[in-house]
Amino acid sequence: MSRKTRKRIWLAILAMVIFALFLLYQQSKRVKLTILYWNDFHASVYPYPSAEKEGAPLVSGSANFAGYLDSLKVLNPYTILVCAGDEFTGDPLSSLTQGKAQIEILNLEKPDLFELGNHEFDYGVESLKEDLNLAQFPVACANLLDKGTKEPLVRPYLILNSGKLKIALIGLITEGLEKMLKEGGRLQVVDAESTLSYYMNELNDKTDIQILVSHMGVQKDKSIAKKVKGLELIIGGHSHTTIFKPIRVDKTLICQAGSNGKYIGKLDLFLDSKGKVLSYHNNLVETFVDKVRPDTLVKNKIDEMERNLNINLDEKIGELQTPWARKGKEESNIGNFLADAMRSYAKADAAFINSGGIRKNLRAGPITVRDIWEITPFSDRLVTIELSGEELLKVIEKNCRKGIDLLQVSGIKYSYTFERPYGERVVEVRVNKEKILPYKKYKVVINDYILAQSKDFLGIPQQNIKYKFLPDLDREVFIKEVKKRKIINSQVEGRMTELKKVEAKVGEQAVR
Repeated sequence: MSRKTRKRIWLAILAMVIFALFLLYQQSKRVKLTILYWNDFHASVYPYPSAEKEGAPLVSGSANFAGYLDSLKVLNPYTILVCAGDEFTGDPLSSLTQGKAQIEILNLEKPDLFELGNHEFDYGVESLKEDLNLAQFPVACANLLDKGTKEPLVRPYLILNSGKLKIALIGLITEGLEKMLKEGGRLQVVDAESTLSYYMNELNDKTDIQILVSHMGVQKDKSIAKKVKGLELIIGGHSHTTIFKPIRVDKTLICQAGSNGKYIGKLDLFLDSKGKVLSYHNNLVETFVDKVRPDTLVKNKIDEMERNLNINLDEKIGELQTPWARKGKEESNIGNFLADAMRSYAKADAAFINSGGIRKNLRAGPITVRDIWEITPFSDRLVTIELSGEELLKVIEKNCRKGIDLLQVSGIKYSYTFERPYGERVVEVRVNKEKILPYKKYKVVINDYILAQSKDFLGIPQQNIKYKFLPDLDREVFIKEVKKRKIINSQVEGRMTELKKVEAKVGEQAVR
């Protein structure tokens, strides 16, 4: 080997060593930040089947979910836990304690930040304030004000130190919150984009990376990412979207982990010393039961809280012969049963119940008190109202829109077509098998959520409605109905029928 060749070899080796040292130096400057995230847990205190098919493995459940958090957060010392809202309402433990049970569980799970969701307000603003006084974790929401005091309900953001990084977590809630609540008038939700921009400007020089924790839904998150520059990451909720691969909008990543604790999101961010994301890896960890050890403290806390309840939730009250299946865009057999129970209780001509308030399917088999609590967890009061046939027809017409929280019906049978413009879609309506009469007065039973949102559901402002509250909660009525009937065989009966081709004159004659 010539001297010249040896020199070239040594120079190549030296170059490789220098390059390797450079890579090691660059690696040493990188920071790995792990974010464990979840959203819309909805008090899934106990495990449930991961799919509708028989024999599907169980997932979630608070103790099991906390066990997964325990096992994941030890993998990286620089790990933060973020919840994007809607922990409340699902299992009766949440309803019976007005959310306090979920706060107690979160105290043991120790999230670094909790963003308020709309269901945190299911038991009222004052009840939530009491619950938050028990919280041993930070709660944020930047665009939510108390309308009376004009003060933020909770802190707008949180700054965390993770290693040498300063991380800003900013919370935002859906701008439609006021319309979702029975007492939404006590709250003021301000514009999300301008609020986020304001706090981003404030925090830009104080922190290395700014993260939005959003309870606004994935479509709004995409809009925010387009309009607000400098945002590295959005951890989202509200739309129950399962995002396996983060959505990238410009330079912003958007993540969301489905709902009900089926998944825990695990996002590994590799950042430079200035907080710029160099690379990332995201994984949705499915929370199968028996794969990790359940958190003993959480399990014991749940057992303790259940023992303190003055109710037998596991009492069998009936037998279901056909599975109850929710449907948000068409008639459902569970909607028929619930609406029928309301109408029978109120001795009304018709009943409406919003599909969005029916929160659980149920397989054929025993029906327990717990099942009814989980199906209708909101403790709605029943209300009777009086509508003329003309007003009732307009309500049904409003129910013939796409993309709405469909009202399930009882005592009413109608047909409609989407081939006509909105306002002219109803073809025929019968109330208790008789054609609807425009000037006849009909007694209708609804729940107080529909009453509070009557302009959206019924097309009539609440102040223009004559109404009367009934003594029993909806859940109590449904439990009594199951006990009375014992064997339940609910069917879809064609109460709402879409017609594909209809002549306009036939429809006009039939309705009127």
